Amino acid sequence: MEDNDRRMRVLFSHALHRVVAGAGAASTGVAAVAIVLAWVVVGVVAGFSEGWHTVLWSVCSAVTFLMVFLIQHTTDRQSRAVLLKLDELIRIHGEARDEVIAVETRSLAEQDRLEDQMTSQRHAGRDR
Repeated sequence: MEDNDRRMRVLFSHALHRVVAGAGAASTGVAAVAIVLAWVVVGVVAGFSEGWHTVLWSVCSAVTFLMVFLIQHTTDRQSRAVLLKLDELIRIHGEARDEVIAVETRSLAEQDRLEDQMTSQRHAGRDR
């Protein structure tokens, strides 16, 4: 069962990644403008009827709802990749403190404590 869940998550993640990669293409922007223009033409022909407005708001709401999840997924994926890279750099650097690896998973109190230590070390280094 876990293999199926993992496989579904991986397939879903790859699909979202492809959608986001395609969303930045110039052709996607041109298509979006063409759709909006076509929608306005339909509105003019239909006299901006109540049904036209209802469909417009419904489609806009659905697209916005989906985009929130798409953007959140992409942001989480990119943040995770950056954090993994930073953790690896900390791990291989001889003078770096291992306690800052995966600091984002620690409590805010621990993060504040580490920030205070780093700030005081930085100020101590300037005084020398």
